[in-house]
Amino acid sequence: MSLIRRTKLTLLVSCLTLMVGAQVVFAAVPEDRDEAASLHITGALSYKARIALPPDALAIVELSDPTVPGGRLVAEQRIALDGRQVPIPFALVVERAALIPNQSYSVRGAVLSAGLASWITDEVQLDPSVESLDLGTVMMRAYEPIPFASELACGDQPIRVGFLEDRMRLQVGDRTFDLRQAVSGSGARYVALADPSTSFWSKGDRGMLEIAGTAYPECLPVEVATTPFRATGNEPFWSLELTDKRVDLNTDLGETRINVALTEQELLEDGRRYRNLIEDGDLVVSIFDRPCVDSMSGMPHPATVEIQLDDRRLDGCGGDPATLLQGPAWVVEDIEGGGIIDRSRVTLNFGADGRLWGRASCNTYQGEYSLTGESLTLALSATTMMACAPALMDQERKVLDLLARVRAFELDPTGALILKTDDGAALLARRE
Repeated sequence: MSLIRRTKLTLLVSCLTLMVGAQVVFAAVPEDRDEAASLHITGALSYKARIALPPDALAIVELSDPTVPGGRLVAEQRIALDGRQVPIPFALVVERAALIPNQSYSVRGAVLSAGLASWITDEVQLDPSVESLDLGTVMMRAYEPIPFASELACGDQPIRVGFLEDRMRLQVGDRTFDLRQAVSGSGARYVALADPSTSFWSKGDRGMLEIAGTAYPECLPVEVATTPFRATGNEPFWSLELTDKRVDLNTDLGETRINVALTEQELLEDGRRYRNLIEDGDLVVSIFDRPCVDSMSGMPHPATVEIQLDDRRLDGCGGDPATLLQGPAWVVEDIEGGGIIDRSRVTLNFGADGRLWGRASCNTYQGEYSLTGESLTLALSATTMMACAPALMDQERKVLDLLARVRAFELDPTGALILKTDDGAALLARRE
């Protein structure tokens, strides 16, 4: 998955990014609806600064489920201000059927201008079991987001990168740089607007940073920078572990064990290579950012590994298989070979913390997933309880039943995710 990618603006409560044009989950309430079936949340947005809002300002108030990574959107209200100023009254109506019992939720409000957030509130926690809530005046603060920010470590230097409209924004300590994309033979290279000697070059989930002509060590995702890279191969069996300082290779049933300092890496177009690892022989480790399937377990891995040990070549797979699942949502295109109902939506999201969530057709669900060396299992813990058309409810039952029986996954040559059960049933999805 590319580190730098263009994505439509989405309000993700966890990273304070706001979306223009998001789906309104509950946009209106019929006049004859039972009031007891709805939760009414009222209040007003305001701020202390003596700054007028522009004519195109848009206020958004959202109710979300904070237990889902990224915050599952439950309901929202959008208010086109058309020149009106603070305070901005709001009235959010939520169907109780969309709420999970005995769970807390959070409300957040913001004002957008030109598609970007300019003012935002802190999260307000609430108990949805009450009949109605009046939050009074909720104060906002000035906010300039870095949408889709990724945190990386370039050696000992932490950085954040993200996009603001057509620019990349780079934060290095207390310094902020705006960069534009430049011509590059591989990857995606961005150069500072006022200083061509400052750049960020993205290759896959890694990158190279240069500030005022000073080059930094390879930039890695924070979680990768602190986690050893592991790889294995078969016939003969071997295992490899790379930290930021050392490489440990074990093969020949333990008779060959090499633990040495890691040398400077050589960046490849689709990976990296380490040479001259030992003095009394030849050891070269090459790691390619290409999916690999373990020849014994069938488990997919994100990297292909080649090791040259004197006159032998050892081939295998490396990296955490879970990273192939994590990232943007998967949108289901086929269920057990029968396609999917037109304009229906079934999604899967795999969090880095083992959480699983998405939409099953009518209702949303959440749970956990677990990967062992040979299998993938999904365990659903909760779903909302809304009722939809019979065809949608039937499709939802098929989805939930299949997810409970998943035991393996694979990625086809086009990048589609295939979840498989022991009895041959399958679900096919693609990245959103």
